Amino acid sequence: MSSLEQADEGRRTPALAPRRAAMPGWPLLGRAIARRVDVLGLLGIVLFIVLWQLLTYVIPRFSLPTPRDVAQRVAEDFVLADYLVAYGLPATGLFDSMLYTTTNVLIAVAIGGAVGTVFGLITARFELARAILDPVTMTAGTVPILVLAPFFLIWFGIGRVSSVLLVVIYVAVILYIYAQRAADNLDPVYEDAAYTLGASPRRAVWDVLIPGTVPQILGGIRIALAGAWGLEAIAELLGSQHGIGKIVQVLAGSTDILGIFAALLVLGVVAVLFDALAALLFSRLAAWSVAARTSGE
Repeated sequence: MSSLEQADEGRRTPALAPRRAAMPGWPLLGRAIARRVDVLGLLGIVLFIVLWQLLTYVIPRFSLPTPRDVAQRVAEDFVLADYLVAYGLPATGLFDSMLYTTTNVLIAVAIGGAVGTVFGLITARFELARAILDPVTMTAGTVPILVLAPFFLIWFGIGRVSSVLLVVIYVAVILYIYAQRAADNLDPVYEDAAYTLGASPRRAVWDVLIPGTVPQILGGIRIALAGAWGLEAIAELLGSQHGIGKIVQVLAGSTDILGIFAALLVLGVVAVLFDALAALLFSRLAAWSVAARTSGE
């Protein structure tokens, strides 16, 4: 190679170097996006829609409407569904009703989660409290929660309070069990080490017990949240003047199958979105535990 060709090659190389250096970043970006997107989850949704569409060719349309018809009904009733006024409901749509249901679920999960977590941690460290509260909690957990619905409707009326309290009890029982088991599964060596280093009982709770039980408690909250949507809708169906459950009850009385599917689709989509949001948030809150397990491996 002549000196002129070498000089020309030298001039071209610096221009190409930044471009070549930037190329390895693209696979990293692709992997980061892939981690954010649940490919298998998206595939499951697609398969569900395909199966639903195939079933409409076997089952009559008045019993099982197509996904397209349901989506169109959601779009029509999302903001305002005038026909609901004829059933004695206020001028509302799927959005307002879902907002009412969502508010009830979030309030109930917040209250029930706090109560269940606090009492679960307390009973894990105080045997007297455990002996008193365990039978009560186990009884509330074994009795179907909907059995209490008629009593709550009598005691608290058909408003928001009765449906929220039902979900609060459900969530509190789940978080009580999760928090108690999380504290029981925590290796005592950590608390013993804290006391050996001079930590007070209060300090041991804040620096050892609570951080050590957070991952399992967050998992319990996610499970409770997943079940709270259906329970809230059923509570509204049994006795309420608002919410997505009330719309299902009204439409069931008029055998409006398409409207029922539209309401249930909105409920399901909102539940999935909140579960995904909770999973993302909880993974950030408990990121240290995942990192610790990874480094340990």
